[in-house]
Amino acid sequence: MFVFLSSQVSSLHLIIALAVFILTFTLITTEKLPNAIAAMVGAFLFVAFHILSQDEAVEFIDFDTIGLLCGMMMIVAVMRKTGLFEYIAIKGIKITKGNPWRILVVLSIVTAVLSAFLDNVTTVLIIVPLTFAVADTIKISPLPLLISEILFSNIGGAATLIGDPPNIMIGGATHLGFVDFIDNNLPIVLVVSVVTFFLLRLIYYKKLISVEVDKEKISAFDEKRAIKDKRFLMKNLIVFSFVILAFVTHHVHEISLASIALGGGFILMMVAKQDPEEILKEVEWPTLFFFIGLFVIVGGLEKTGVISYLANRMIAVTGGEVSIAAQLVLWLSALSTTFINSIPYTATMISVIENMGGGDSLWWALSLGACFGGNGTLIGAAANIIVAGFSQKTDYPLKFKDYVKVGLPLMLVSIILSSIYLHLRYFIF
Repeated sequence: MFVFLSSQVSSLHLIIALAVFILTFTLITTEKLPNAIAAMVGAFLFVAFHILSQDEAVEFIDFDTIGLLCGMMMIVAVMRKTGLFEYIAIKGIKITKGNPWRILVVLSIVTAVLSAFLDNVTTVLIIVPLTFAVADTIKISPLPLLISEILFSNIGGAATLIGDPPNIMIGGATHLGFVDFIDNNLPIVLVVSVVTFFLLRLIYYKKLISVEVDKEKISAFDEKRAIKDKRFLMKNLIVFSFVILAFVTHHVHEISLASIALGGGFILMMVAKQDPEEILKEVEWPTLFFFIGLFVIVGGLEKTGVISYLANRMIAVTGGEVSIAAQLVLWLSALSTTFINSIPYTATMISVIENMGGGDSLWWALSLGACFGGNGTLIGAAANIIVAGFSQKTDYPLKFKDYVKVGLPLMLVSIILSSIYLHLRYFIF
């Protein structure tokens, strides 16, 4: 029955490990408990039942990923004070001169770009409140804008190492760097973006352009008021530019990504003269502990042999053919993250792919599948959940079924395009 059982553990430990894993996933996906609590309690149970020792649990935690996330959160917390993000969004809206379709396009592009260089969760926290203000001003439903922003937060986040949690996790577990993600993912991100805009135009264009808007109110938005201290802004931009440069040249100086992000965060606090206690309060500690708990849980599954069993089953299904394995990983990732949050799924699949071997194409398949797959439903990614939560407090609540009608078909189109891209790039040319 337990042919995949590791020699270091008993059948009882295997049953307990699977039970804790299923319970944790259930709590996360049903949101019965906050994600951080569910993951950390699950991690504790792995140690409490002696599936992992405390030392083993610590060894399974990927501190490169934790450090990178923490550092970027610190940098964003400082940069948010400059008003730069609001300035970019308002400037983009004014360029549209109140045209609702153009507003959708501009907000989506801003969302995608910010998601690539910050993270998509932070991006939607910045963009969504502004979206409601704009929609209210020109008297249109914000739902088409919100749905588009969800889609492009996940599409844009796929382009870089730091844009989406799955990419951060993959980068922490592999030799792949900032330039690698841009080189391999950006081409298909651009293609998917163009196709997504075309499909959204078919869905929303007539509905949006039929609305008469007050262009005077749009012109009344003053982006200059968002920047209160230009000197403070310049200090932030200089440090942030050096951080991005350090990410891009990571393969040359070989300083870890976590060290760059953490160092950049504290240097920015020093240069911008920020109180560390105030900035550290804005770090999303529950998210970091959520990651820590997941790393321990997946480590327990690896020790019990569950991960190696899954890897062997995938190898058996694909016959060891890497091109077939890449397609399987892509589609399995996309369909799974449609209904399971991409973070715990990616944590599990990283260990599976490490056991499979097969080259970098599997990592790009996982990255694209996990990032694009999050667009399928409102629970597929953290950014989706945040946007939906904002909408529930307004007169335009974004409902699960209404989002799925648009998000799921567009997600499937993006995965079909990714499937073609993976095959052509890694197995034909």
